[in-house]
Amino acid sequence: MSHDGSAAIRELAQGIYQRGGSTINPSKPSVDLRPDSINELARSFWHSAILRAGIKLNLFSFLEGNALTYNDVAQRIGAAPRFVQAFLESCVVLDLLEKREDTYSNSPLASKFLVKGGKEYIGDHALHHTNTWASWGRLDEVIREGKTLLPYETGYVDAATYWTDYMMGQHNRAASGQARYLVESVDLRSRRKLLDLGGGAASYSIALCGANPQLKAVVVDSKEPLEIARPLVDEHHLRGQITLLEGDFLQTKLGTDYDVALISGVVLIKSEEDSRCLFKAAYDALLPGGMVIVQDYMRIDHSPERVRLDTLEHMYVMVAFDPGAADREGEEVASWLRDTGYQNLKMIPLPTQLALITAEKSV
Repeated sequence: MSHDGSAAIRELAQGIYQRGGSTINPSKPSVDLRPDSINELARSFWHSAILRAGIKLNLFSFLEGNALTYNDVAQRIGAAPRFVQAFLESCVVLDLLEKREDTYSNSPLASKFLVKGGKEYIGDHALHHTNTWASWGRLDEVIREGKTLLPYETGYVDAATYWTDYMMGQHNRAASGQARYLVESVDLRSRRKLLDLGGGAASYSIALCGANPQLKAVVVDSKEPLEIARPLVDEHHLRGQITLLEGDFLQTKLGTDYDVALISGVVLIKSEEDSRCLFKAAYDALLPGGMVIVQDYMRIDHSPERVRLDTLEHMYVMVAFDPGAADREGEEVASWLRDTGYQNLKMIPLPTQLALITAEKSV
């Protein structure tokens, strides 16, 4: 055997040894077989706990533009200095804060996304996700019994707080970029009346009406989301374009004079039966040639990063929303639209966590 051949074998053997004695499939990324990878998984909730505490303590908002010592922060929030110091140091190692000498200030990441009132603030969305901790903590029970465990059923958070954080979290998502991608992806210049089914805080109606001055929207949802929507509509001076209609979108009389319907963030958390009923309600409300826009988690982009996200999102909605909820294949959702009578379907992946399907009612 040549010297080069022996070296190659030694290199392969060393690689096998370092990976725990198993060969690696070259078509798959290598897996770290050290116990540290399991330990890191086990304590990953520490990270979200630190993030949640920073948001709830309003840390990132009062640090914006300021550099404070841990004693300053402790005095500001009325807390024990030693615990505050450990907390701030933890924020530093997670790239949420920066430290210079003995003072702490926001990192660029925190300044961009965690300062209340900021254009791209997503703190409410983070609170919503961490509100589900107790449900996830009983995942073994959820799996065995095949049930959903709503976060406010665990006692970790009350129902009003949970739903407020959820609705404001969805508004965070829209304001931090999703609404812009929706506006850029659908041409509504010829449309006059939008039906926003399950429109929540009216975030996407606000964006679409703002970009299309001729467009008027009716946002249909229950009382609590519309209470959040009302000041947002007023803030954007769109009361003349957006009407808020309280009711169940499967039972409320909607009318039949809409030329575009939006269904955003609803199919993910509903069963197939409910989703099909929703598509039929939109179809019946649309004029011939009217457009439906479905915006949601859907498996259209099958890149490894998206597959990972969609797989975990699928588990999440089954745990915390509805036993029939699912992060579905885009083609499955498209088939329900076709069965309803829609045609000219288009699947549109976006560079965000959500995707679009558009279709038209037959003329």
